[in-house]
Amino acid sequence: MILAEFGAASLLITAGAVLGRLKMQQYLILGLLFVPFYMFNEWIMLDEGFGLVGKGNFIDTGGSIVIHAFGAIFGLGVAISMTTKNEYDASIEADATSDRFSMLGSMILWVFWPSFCAALVLPEEVVMTAINVILALSGATLATGFASIKLRGKIDAADIANASLAGGVAIGSVCNTASPAEAMIIGIAAGAISTFGFAVVQSRLQKGLKIVDTCGVSNLHGIPGIFGGLVALIVVTGINYTAQLAGIGLTIVIAIVAGLITGKILHFFGHREQPYVDTEEFSVED
Repeated sequence: MILAEFGAASLLITAGAVLGRLKMQQYLILGLLFVPFYMFNEWIMLDEGFGLVGKGNFIDTGGSIVIHAFGAIFGLGVAISMTTKNEYDASIEADATSDRFSMLGSMILWVFWPSFCAALVLPEEVVMTAINVILALSGATLATGFASIKLRGKIDAADIANASLAGGVAIGSVCNTASPAEAMIIGIAAGAISTFGFAVVQSRLQKGLKIVDTCGVSNLHGIPGIFGGLVALIVVTGINYTAQLAGIGLTIVIAIVAGLITGKILHFFGHREQPYVDTEEFSVED
């Protein structure tokens, strides 16, 4: 059940990349296509599939790579295959209600994250793992506030709702092996990197690839996730460098290829006439 929850979390990350642009039945198809690809990658990374990565050699306790990076990169692959000119040109508008719900959701995730990362660690590691995650999240929250002011002039609600969680993404790989000081540093770095992604990188990435990443999953889950996997090379004593780098590289390749294939399949089921407008498929009272 815990592994199924991890898979569902990764699927939600993927859905965030194309949120508001799929028809309702396409979200179901996306889920049906995503899960086998996710399990295939998980099998290779964690269960020695095809003998590509030795069992136990790939360090990713809380899923920085297998859950977060995979979901984000898969979502970008879907977006590359599916984004139309109409969707690219449409503006994404958020009102005060949307911002409030986003902040509420981020608060819930912030509180939930320690148990998420500690779900599969040894019983004696649960407390330290939870402490490390809390410290990483705290570091990311502080860094996000400072970075948002530095990059934008004012604190942006979207930065706080997203980048403040980047510490939880990045600490995942080493949540049970990092020291408290290392966890705090990882969180601060992840928060700064994620905020920079939202403020600077996202618009350039979308312009370069001609895509729309609705929720900015590349900045919250993609880049911080890869960062977390790379941090393990420094934090974990006796780590197998070849296996760790191979795991990260293979995950990126599998995710982007699987996402591109999934996007092409979803493309055959059509596109919404008006992206981001609920009234097209829901009965909404004015």
